[in-house]
Amino acid sequence: MKRLFIGVKFSDDVNDYFQTSQLMVEKYCERANYTRYDNFHLTLRFLGMIEESKVPEIVQIIKDLEVQRMKLFFDHIGFFNKKGRYVIYMGCQPAVELTDYVMKLNDKLVKHSLIEKDEQIYTPHITLCRHSKLLVPLVDISRGITIERQAEILNVTLFESINVDGTLMYRPLFKRELV
Repeated sequence: MKRLFIGVKFSDDVNDYFQTSQLMVEKYCERANYTRYDNFHLTLRFLGMIEESKVPEIVQIIKDLEVQRMKLFFDHIGFFNKKGRYVIYMGCQPAVELTDYVMKLNDKLVKHSLIEKDEQIYTPHITLCRHSKLLVPLVDISRGITIERQAEILNVTLFESINVDGTLMYRPLFKRELV
């Protein structure tokens, strides 16, 4: 079994911006688990534990599903509350093309019995840190940090989430470059 997700890997210059923003967020946190530079990504669909024999089928879905390059505009800091701790992320403006692609991807994965259908609303974001304990109210973070960055989606990648000597890593198993 492999812990898998489908996502987007960004260029180093975009990752540099994510890291700079992460450093700004760090000033507002008493403690947090910060996303490693190499792990910055945009999740399209978390798959969970999947049998290794299903990987070729997932790769084929990624290859077959029509998608073109698209631009996102990251413009805010947001958060998810998880049991009193926060996931702090960089969010983007709504992108119809991205939402449509994610819906089609979900439909294909459900049709192939690779995932269960869920009605969760897709919130595209870059996780900056998890398990945050804040020094200030969340509204102060979003007011205190200006986010303005365009980024292009140039790939769709199947990742395996692995732990190597206590370090979480996202290893690409397949990468489809977009034209």
